[in-house]
Amino acid sequence: MTVLHFVVSLILACLFVFLAGFNVWNMLSGQGGNARSHRLWTRIHRACGYAFVALFGVLCYYMFLRIRGMEDEPSPRLILHVGLAVALGPLLFAKVIAARYQKAARGLLAALGITIFAAAFTLVILNLSRHVLRSASGKVSKTFSLTVVAGVVGWAGLGYFASGRSRRTESGKPGSTVRQSDVPEKPRDTGAVLNLTLARITPQSHDAKTLRFTFPQQQPAAARPGQFLTFEWRIDGRPVTRSYSVCSSPSQRGFVEITPKRVESGLVSVFLNDRASVGLTVKAHGPFGRFYFDESQHTRVALIAGGSGVTPLMAMLRYIDDLCLPVVVTLVYCVRTERDALFKDEYAALETRMPSFRFAMVLSQPDSEWAGWKGHLRREILEREVEKPEESTFFLCGPPAFMELARDLLREMAVEPSRILQESFGAAVAQGTQWTPGNGALEMKFSRSQAAFRVSPKETVLETSEKNGVLLPSGCRQGVCGTCATRLLSGKVSMENEEALSEQMRSEGFILPCVSRPLTDITLDA
Repeated sequence: MTVLHFVVSLILACLFVFLAGFNVWNMLSGQGGNARSHRLWTRIHRACGYAFVALFGVLCYYMFLRIRGMEDEPSPRLILHVGLAVALGPLLFAKVIAARYQKAARGLLAALGITIFAAAFTLVILNLSRHVLRSASGKVSKTFSLTVVAGVVGWAGLGYFASGRSRRTESGKPGSTVRQSDVPEKPRDTGAVLNLTLARITPQSHDAKTLRFTFPQQQPAAARPGQFLTFEWRIDGRPVTRSYSVCSSPSQRGFVEITPKRVESGLVSVFLNDRASVGLTVKAHGPFGRFYFDESQHTRVALIAGGSGVTPLMAMLRYIDDLCLPVVVTLVYCVRTERDALFKDEYAALETRMPSFRFAMVLSQPDSEWAGWKGHLRREILEREVEKPEESTFFLCGPPAFMELARDLLREMAVEPSRILQESFGAAVAQGTQWTPGNGALEMKFSRSQAAFRVSPKETVLETSEKNGVLLPSGCRQGVCGTCATRLLSGKVSMENEEALSEQMRSEGFILPCVSRPLTDITLDA
């Protein structure tokens, strides 16, 4: 072998191992803390993978040229070399298929990547050690021993790196990134306190802004896409509690975003849109809510939003995009005009990145140039835009009247009620026992804290308790999420909405303080 031939072979061999090792490092090191960075590193990983496959083909071609026509019995080293090369082909094919159709199976992809790196490393050691040993001592008898040692060292080193990286990722130390396993399998209605700082304000429409809040790295919000947080605002010295859906993807562990729409009579919405500035600090509780996307159950989803009801659905879309989940998604978004649409600059980009995403906007007050759907949500739109509705899970979010219309349309289309999940925006719908005013103030007691005070039957139990300094966990304040559910030990209340209580909870005496008003003196298990 000439010196030039040896140098070229050495360079190609080193490049071969480098590409395999770089892809494993890229996969395990958690590159891409945000969506943009994640997509960049994904493209780099894909480019290096294709380069590795091409280089593997070139090396295999020259390997078979060298062994073609051999009359001597092949050595054990050569048999092992050819066997590894032949085995590497199916491994590469399996990794390409898994990366294309099983993006969420990160454990499988990592295992295949490590195996391919180990095989490539051993192949190169087998080939180069022969020349190194022969030039150094003229003996080839040490080749097999050196190969085994080098292979074991390579496997052990990479295994140690991978396991160490896994431990660091799980512990949430700096540099870790979110994976599907980082997000809890069930909603975590823990009411944990989050200390948030407003870091960025982005206009979304003429009457809405997106507020990005950061929190200490050791205090991430382990939300599911679609859940909400309850904020404790202080406006002009007055404490005010409001809940807002998270519109950012839970895979972004460094921040959380909400998009409040400005309502002229809304104290908090006006403050957030007109007066809030970067540096504002606020405490939030949560995440809360049973309205969320679960990748282990939902493979085909239809998102139907009205107005600002698109905010939790945007969290779902971003989450699916960030993790490259193989989910078929349709978003039907109903607003008055294009000017009122939230996140309107993002839908086209999502359609480009997500081949299984379909978007349709319905305008009730379109201008003369609008060529899309017009009017209100109707069955024709759903039948045209949603493929295989009988197999889809529907997520509905918007004002009460919009929600009722959407449910009626899906009922006409024979969609199973179990496939319809909803999150209501606006006032609770009265149902159950109706409230009738009592005579004068009543007494409310808390058995655990031993607190007791007078309560007006015109106020909800939650409002009265907060006014007197007893803070109960709360979320939607509409009787929908069930966060504030508390056992009633004695007395009677009327509830405007019992939607969040199961039959078992009702039988055990639970009430929803946010929509409950006392009819008699009451005692709560709190």
